[in-house]
Amino acid sequence: MRRLLILTQKEFLQMWRDPSAFILAFIMPAVMILLFGFCVNLDSSVTRLALVAEDESPAMHRLIEYLEGSRNIEVLRTTSRPAAQQLLHNGTVHGMLVVPGQASRQAEQNEAPDLLMATDGSIPNTAQFTAMYLQSIYARWQTENGVRNIVEIRTNYRFNPAAVSRWYIVPGAIAMVLAMVGTFLTSMVVAREWERGTIESILSTSTTRIEFLISKLIPYFLMGLGAMLVCLIFARFVFAVPIHASLWSVFGVAALFLLSVLSMGLLISTAVKNQYTASLISLMVAMLPSMLLSGFVFELTSAPPMVEIVSYFIPARYFCSCLTSLFLAGGHATVLLFNVGMLAVSAIFWFALVLLITPKRLDS
Repeated sequence: MRRLLILTQKEFLQMWRDPSAFILAFIMPAVMILLFGFCVNLDSSVTRLALVAEDESPAMHRLIEYLEGSRNIEVLRTTSRPAAQQLLHNGTVHGMLVVPGQASRQAEQNEAPDLLMATDGSIPNTAQFTAMYLQSIYARWQTENGVRNIVEIRTNYRFNPAAVSRWYIVPGAIAMVLAMVGTFLTSMVVAREWERGTIESILSTSTTRIEFLISKLIPYFLMGLGAMLVCLIFARFVFAVPIHASLWSVFGVAALFLLSVLSMGLLISTAVKNQYTASLISLMVAMLPSMLLSGFVFELTSAPPMVEIVSYFIPARYFCSCLTSLFLAGGHATVLLFNVGMLAVSAIFWFALVLLITPKRLDS
């Protein structure tokens, strides 16, 4: 225990003399959370729509009034289809709607008018929102004018009543930030010992490998918890994301995840023995898999089977699921038990792996 305390104290002193560690742990998480929270937005604002009204009958005029009265649609009247197509091609509008000349006659015969709707498919998310807005307004017009009996669907968004995408993005961004910060913090600590030659002094003592590794983990583990606190403050007070679970449970899950990513950083640092190379590898190992294979950006159920299998080895997958449940649903037992268990297995696996390859002799 005395050796462990001395080694840990040495690591704290070394960390204190290196201001870059504090920038990585406290400044970078704040910047990344702000970037994700403000720049990544899956909600659609006002959709610009080019309208060609070839039929100005009272029935079609009411449909146009519904369009122009919607707070989600900005209508730009055009005189012809080519003019509307030109606006769509130029990117001036997100979609176009043509009300053909026979629309009122079809409505009088209790038939659904054939309206031509086109959206800008180069921006899929906006195109989907545009189509949904138009279909919603059209369904309302059908109901009130008795054109055709339709089924009205009332949507209730559980755990996110306002369907605000930021409430989903920010917890996932926290997982990415901790993955990147945790891996990067420890990816250079052992490599720094090799480059400066201090590893010889450590290996010449009676220090065991597990004491050496734990002394490297403790300071950066506490710093990682500090980074988590910064992320939670920004999530709650800047982006107003609700946290329905207790802070103890949130930090408990974060602690397991930090043990995994910090061990991964130690593994890189021990294997590479060069700070510059270790930092580059840690960025690739932490950033890309956490973004692509955690389910934060892309739905994993739609991924190829082999990719989904690989994602089970990524700790961020389980951390993202835990954070989303803890933030928005208060923590569902079924979700948490599996994911927390996998995080514990991941932490044990990565620490055991770095313990296995850590040398006790210079020639090993």
